[in-house]
Amino acid sequence: SQTLFGSRGEFDSVTKRMEYLDKKVTAYARRIKSALSPSYSLQSILGESRSIAQFRDLLVRYARTELPVLIMGATGTGKELAAGALHCESPRREGPFVSINCAAVPKELFESELFGYAPGAFSGAHKDGKVGQIELADKGTLFLDEIGDTPPAAQAKLLRVLEERTLYRVGSTQPRAVDFHLVAATNRDLKAMI
Repeated sequence: SQTLFGSRGEFDSVTKRMEYLDKKVTAYARRIKSALSPSYSLQSILGESRSIAQFRDLLVRYARTELPVLIMGATGTGKELAAGALHCESPRREGPFVSINCAAVPKELFESELFGYAPGAFSGAHKDGKVGQIELADKGTLFLDEIGDTPPAAQAKLLRVLEERTLYRVGSTQPRAVDFHLVAATNRDLKAMI
């Protein structure tokens, strides 16, 4: 019979190394989960008035559906708070919550940031490619904040992803299926913009 280890010391050393790496993976998984979690929940919505209670009830009802949700309101009214609460009350609460501020992403980087890119897609691209923000939302909630400020050139590509739940990384011909609950918010009057 052959042994994989030359001595008991080698076996102990490998076992300790495996335990160390397992702890590292667990710590990184916790950090990633924390980074992809909402900052707010239903309990973050304070107040006891009738309108606040009705608002909370409405959020819970929408959270239980897979219907896309558009939150409209002026700056500072708590759109992100509502989006976080929707996620926390949904069946996808254990999944990631990916928040993208559409107004803050430079238009030149919009596609590569949201859709990701394939290895070697353009000069300066990481050799392994990059996962996009939308793909990170798989099995969770995708929150598109300031959706009314999405660059016009990116709107058609974004619409296709939202309708078909399939995306192509920049420079790739391989489709990637993504499964997310869509929540969007804006302070713009979208009807007037149309």
